[in-house]
Amino acid sequence: MRVMFTRTGRRQYAVAIEREHGPRLVPRAAPGYDDLMPHDLAHYLVEEAFGIPLGVFGQLAAGGAGVFTPAAADRTARVRRSERRIAVAGRSDMGRSERLVHLCVSEWKRRSGLLAALPAGVDAGPVTAPELDRAVARLEQVSRRWRVLPVGGSLTLEWPRELAFDPAGSSLGRVRTRPGSGGRRLSSAGRRG
Repeated sequence: MRVMFTRTGRRQYAVAIEREHGPRLVPRAAPGYDDLMPHDLAHYLVEEAFGIPLGVFGQLAAGGAGVFTPAAADRTARVRRSERRIAVAGRSDMGRSERLVHLCVSEWKRRSGLLAALPAGVDAGPVTAPELDRAVARLEQVSRRWRVLPVGGSLTLEWPRELAFDPAGSSLGRVRTRPGSGGRRLSSAGRRG
């Protein structure tokens, strides 16, 4: 999957996705603009650095839609079911991604002198110093590239194949019934769906 982050205006950017799995996605004008590191770009970099297979971008690579909109012609019931499965399977990765983005961006800004200290409540669970150092270095490297982009300029990143999740080969997120449950639908994690 290729992800293009394009500076579309003085304080605006868009994200476009080219992928192998799932319907074509409409490029989206993204929120969370920052001159140094737009929020969606930070998600991409942190999810890549920590190998999160079903965060925002892993779900897109697997065929999910997340906050993107599939082309209208491709919005079939089968596609919607697949998107739901991917979203259910990725719930914990999405939470982990959000926590890690908050930690890594805060630490990067602290090391850059933009923050005096980490904000209260920053916690991403067990993260080693080398993992954090690697993620912060990647944020700084890509931020330097982002800062010099002219309006209309893009950064194109390739999602790592080793992080690709194949929903067809997984029971994660599948809705099923359990014998003796009275036909109630349960997710693959055993919760009522």
